[in-house]
Amino acid sequence: MRIALIRREFITHLDGVNRFIALLGEGLRILGHEVEIISWCYRGVDRERLEKWFKEIHGLDISIPIHVLRKEPCEGDSWVRIAIDWLFKGSRIIKNNDFDVALVNGVIPLRFKPKIAINHGITLEPTKLYLLAAKELYKHYDKVICVSYKCREDFRNFLGINCEVIPLPMKLDFYRPSNIDEREDLVVHIGTRPVKNPHISIEAIKTLRVKGNNVKLIVIGSPLDAPKIEGIEYQYGLTENQKNELLCKAKALILPSSYEAFSYAVLEAMACGTPVVVSNAVPEEVVINNFNGIRVDSFNPEDYSNAMEKLLTDEEMWLKLSKNGLEFVKQFNYIEIAKKYANLVSKHL
Repeated sequence: MRIALIRREFITHLDGVNRFIALLGEGLRILGHEVEIISWCYRGVDRERLEKWFKEIHGLDISIPIHVLRKEPCEGDSWVRIAIDWLFKGSRIIKNNDFDVALVNGVIPLRFKPKIAINHGITLEPTKLYLLAAKELYKHYDKVICVSYKCREDFRNFLGINCEVIPLPMKLDFYRPSNIDEREDLVVHIGTRPVKNPHISIEAIKTLRVKGNNVKLIVIGSPLDAPKIEGIEYQYGLTENQKNELLCKAKALILPSSYEAFSYAVLEAMACGTPVVVSNAVPEEVVINNFNGIRVDSFNPEDYSNAMEKLLTDEEMWLKLSKNGLEFVKQFNYIEIAKKYANLVSKHL
């Protein structure tokens, strides 16, 4: 099958949606399908290097062809401009390249069938206009997929639409877990957008250090306007290999997010055998309290500091969470997830 994997906005964003596209694309190509990516635009990377950069940044073994609607780098993401481009330019590219199906991450106006929408989460505070537009657009899709049961519940509550759940794909042989005695006194926070609440992680680690725990925090994500603080480092523009090296030598991941539909960062930490301390915004289907992680029912930095202190000083707990996380994440093998999408697509051709 010829499959178009669509990124509604920027294929150069270092986020979970593009991680999903990269792994699903490689998984489907390994299964023998012709997969190409179509994105509205890009920035920060030369167009001629885009495919090579995408392969390297996501740690892929296979290059995936990439089409972009905008030939020059873009700034901003006006929804009206994006929608018009997809309706005309995007539809034309899909038809001219003889794709059998379009897998659309998010929802866009597209004059093509069959098309399947993949929903990665609802906007935190959706406006009435957003909900009306989304509901109308989804009517024109042959199938809607959600990446988690929490996402499906949000989808029903906000849009009154049912979706099938297929979880996120993980390339498990990409990770190299370390024993506890080989690890550094290091905690990792991933994501600098406001919804990820990096300030909570920073305050929690500052409190830990005041208590005498010489742990260091590394914040991974887009550049953050934050003061220099002893014991806090910021890492930007890391490849998947570099990020995973940090995760696999850390003693914990901290993720006090305000919203998560699922969470690649949590799955990646588990694949490293690294215990996680998360907010209750992370779905319980991902993190089961005191089984494969610790859940914190607040956004108070002191509560995260206390949870982290307990984890870092209780080796028996650390080993239990690490072992259970490694076992839990096996169900997300990217080839098996790709098979689920291939089977789904074949039903709509």
